[in-house]
Amino acid sequence: MAPPPVTVFLPTLDGGARLERVLAAVKSQRTEREVRLRAIDSGSHDGTAEVLARHGVRFERIDKREYDHGLTRNRGVLESDTELVALLSQDALPVDENWLENLLAPFDDPFVAGAWSRQVPQPQCHPFQRINLVAHMAAAARKPVLQPLSLDSWAALTPAQRVELLVFDNVSSAVRRSVLERLPFPRSMFGEDIEWARRALLSGYRLVFADQAVVEHSHDVNFTEFHTRVALTHAVRRRLADHVPLASLNDVYVRIGQTIEAFRRAAREATDLEPARREACEQDAYRWARLQVAGIFRGSRQATYQPPQTSELAPLESEPTPSAT
Repeated sequence: MAPPPVTVFLPTLDGGARLERVLAAVKSQRTEREVRLRAIDSGSHDGTAEVLARHGVRFERIDKREYDHGLTRNRGVLESDTELVALLSQDALPVDENWLENLLAPFDDPFVAGAWSRQVPQPQCHPFQRINLVAHMAAAARKPVLQPLSLDSWAALTPAQRVELLVFDNVSSAVRRSVLERLPFPRSMFGEDIEWARRALLSGYRLVFADQAVVEHSHDVNFTEFHTRVALTHAVRRRLADHVPLASLNDVYVRIGQTIEAFRRAAREATDLEPARREACEQDAYRWARLQVAGIFRGSRQATYQPPQTSELAPLESEPTPSAT
């Protein structure tokens, strides 16, 4: 008997040629399941709608102002008619035909509410973006199964220990629709995935890093975008975990020096880049390092810690019933 169907949901906006490759990779997955494709497009003007239609994706259009990372994904999941829904960014390219089944494998455990993929950088990725992505994936790999915990247990953890639990990532993930009905993603324009992860763990669920499910995903950003993203990341970590990695100006100076050296080494080792670009990156290491450390320092001070509240949670009322995946 074939396993139950699955929905793959993508929020889209001007997906370009990359979206064509992503959808082709999804449709080529080796699986016995029926794979249903859904999207919500928030105002594309580059032919994305035509690409979605050509690949048989059922999609809706919303105004760009309506888009929200958490609420739009809730809508995509809750309007699906399958229990398992894979969430995929429009530029996250499955690297092989086993991505989907590897992502869904953890759901044999009825206590698993969500799973997320490994990410590898795109070819020609900026070396400083590359090492940040590698560090993010290493953090996920240190705790491949995140176990549920109580509010008291959470309170007893150090901020650094809490951050190690906030690594769920909706770039490529899968969730149970029945869990999202009770525990939806929060309204958020950044960090909806890790805020949901905190709620899920404290509600009694497990989350699993499906490291054999791999997508190619990275962004080359300019100086301003880079600084802003780092600051947003650390503001969310402060709000959710009370994490302040740079407690003093001396910490800032030490981290700048460490980051400059790490960035310069990354530039020298980026042998897939043209020599001129590697040299330019190495020369820019000081500026990029200052932007990153300033983003960490500023972001962690833009927010205040918001301890989890019982009202945010949806504790398990009984042991989940095992279901085929």
